[in-house]
Amino acid sequence: MPTPPIPNQQLELLESRETYEDSNEGFQFAGTLIVYQLNGFLYHAMLKGRYSSPILNAEDLMNVKQIPASAYNPKFPVGFTAAPEMLPNGCYVKKPRLISYDLISEGPRPNSIAEDVLKEAMVYELLKMHPHPNIATYLGCQVSDGAITGLCLEKYPRTLMKEVNPGALMKRALRNTREARENYSRVLTGIDSGIRHLHSLGLVHNDINPSNIMIDGDRAIIIDFGSCRKIGESLKDVGRTYEWYDGEVQQSLPENDLKALEEIRIWLGVGSSEFQFEV
Repeated sequence: MPTPPIPNQQLELLESRETYEDSNEGFQFAGTLIVYQLNGFLYHAMLKGRYSSPILNAEDLMNVKQIPASAYNPKFPVGFTAAPEMLPNGCYVKKPRLISYDLISEGPRPNSIAEDVLKEAMVYELLKMHPHPNIATYLGCQVSDGAITGLCLEKYPRTLMKEVNPGALMKRALRNTREARENYSRVLTGIDSGIRHLHSLGLVHNDINPSNIMIDGDRAIIIDFGSCRKIGESLKDVGRTYEWYDGEVQQSLPENDLKALEEIRIWLGVGSSEFQFEV
């Protein structure tokens, strides 16, 4: 049986996120959600304070839940691509995010993280059969004990967000302070080409934004297909990025990607149009 941490035990912290709650005095700090590993098991918990040390006291942890492997590691299907055991240099392994497991575990789809990993792997398998220079290169699934533990992809130098917005300003703040000094026409053309290739395969990305565009020289590469769905599918419970989508649209449609590309164009300062998406 898995054992809880003991006082002053050093834990392997995998994820953390501060959480806030609304009050009469505005949003107040409520604690830090954490995912940690102990003796080969993963746990989700709430830390009463802010995370500042790798050594955590058991007394400071609340709502500790063990996360079963079936909740985040789907079975590896026959016919899928297994990544090599010795991964090449320049490889990025995408692992499932577990920081919201506390809410997911109480919902109607407690294994939805694993289900979404499998959906994304299926997209990459299709893209592997129909590659495109403006779409991330997939190297296969990382597999352990017959389950997918990660998705292996080629690693690229930087995101469009980091290149254009190193100060991490919000979208409108950056647009109001930035002038278009560089020519991103080839980047925009590449994004458009990658998007249209996806659409030709019956897929929509649904989360086109500067953090999901990598830059390699002047080549744009679309990454992160966790929100990708077939044309016409529902987007209920599909994660998308704040400020970069139309919240009223709940269906996977090609226009979702094309409008997001236009939003990137405006954000880059190409033309003087106003942003399309409300916040």
